[in-house]
Amino acid sequence: MGDSKNPVGRPRTYSSPEDFEAKVYEYQDHCKEAKEPVTWTGLALFMGFSSRQSIDEYQKYPEFSDSVKKAKTFIEWHYEMRLCGDKPTGAIFALKNMGWADKQELSHVSPDGSMTPKDHGAAVLAALRAKHDPK
Repeated sequence: MGDSKNPVGRPRTYSSPEDFEAKVYEYQDHCKEAKEPVTWTGLALFMGFSSRQSIDEYQKYPEFSDSVKKAKTFIEWHYEMRLCGDKPTGAIFALKNMGWADKQELSHVSPDGSMTPKDHGAAVLAALRAKHDPK
C-alpha cells in the first residue's frame, strides 16, 4: 500500500543538481548567441517550467538548494549589470522583486550603548507634574 519506493506525484524535471546547473549555463549561452537579455522568467521557460516559482520549488530539496541560489545570483548579476546602462528602470524593478531595496536603514543605536537614545518620558512627566502640582 504505502510503498516508499514508489513516490507519488510527477517526477522532477531535473534529477540532479548538475543537470539543473547545466541547463542554467545552456540558457546563458542561448541568450548570448540570440542576443537576448537574461531574465528570471526566460530562465524558467527555457528550463521547461510553466512559472518562475517552479525554480523555487527545487530549493526545497537540500541537494538543489545551492544550485537554485547560484541561478538566482546569476540572474541578479545580469540585472545588476543593466543598472549601468541608459535605461536601468526595468532592471531596478526586477531587482526590487528579487528582494533588493532602494532605501537606507539607519540605526540610532551605538554599538556600546553609550549614545543610544534613552526613554526618559516617565521621569520628565513626573518632574512636570511635581513642578505644576498645586500643593
